[in-house]
Amino acid sequence: MKSAGVLPMSKSYYPTDRAGQIKWHRNFAAEFPKVGESLGFSQTEISNSVNDSMYAVYLLETLGPETESDPSHAAYAVLEGQSQGSFVDIGQQKGAPTPVRPGIDTRRQARVERIKGNAGYKEEIGKRLKIISPKLDAKNYRAELGTPRRTGDMVTIPFRKAGGEVSGINLYRQGKGEKKPQLVGFFFRTPAIDTSPGKSGQLTYTARAVVENKEIGQPSDAVTLS
Repeated sequence: MKSAGVLPMSKSYYPTDRAGQIKWHRNFAAEFPKVGESLGFSQTEISNSVNDSMYAVYLLETLGPETESDPSHAAYAVLEGQSQGSFVDIGQQKGAPTPVRPGIDTRRQARVERIKGNAGYKEEIGKRLKIISPKLDAKNYRAELGTPRRTGDMVTIPFRKAGGEVSGINLYRQGKGEKKPQLVGFFFRTPAIDTSPGKSGQLTYTARAVVENKEIGQPSDAVTLS
């Protein structure tokens, strides 16, 4: 799902536009069962990955226009939220695929990194699954943040990892009137979670990509939560 704070040209295998994401998930759901066992995944894990992708397709196709006009839509919790917790009621239509728990993007990141880290992984498999990213330019790579959303007393911010080429991000927060950003913490799996954002006031977030415990590249574009 394309978020307002995400750069239009992502340094990742995963598209930023809704149509591209639908196509990616359809392909992954069709192709991963053919290679999953050879990469060390159990049949249950393979089935879960297919369920994730098919439910993502359902959300992106059925609710896409609604979510693009409503940053607080419940579908975001399933697509970009923390990979835990209860199922989210989004008023499923008849014939909808099997519901999945929040955190489809979180699990996608982890799944692809596990695939690429397997000894049996080859470029041919990467092309088949469409998980090959452009080579990382460590000097010029710009960290990528999505739209921040307040969830209870916390703020969650989805982010990308250049297709697994970076370890994670250092997230920074700057409140209105503050002279400089403050480090929130390091996050290796999306979404980043600010557990102490305060109750009010405009907050601006930026990030730097991290590789081997060192910041690289350029700061992300700033994303704002009012």
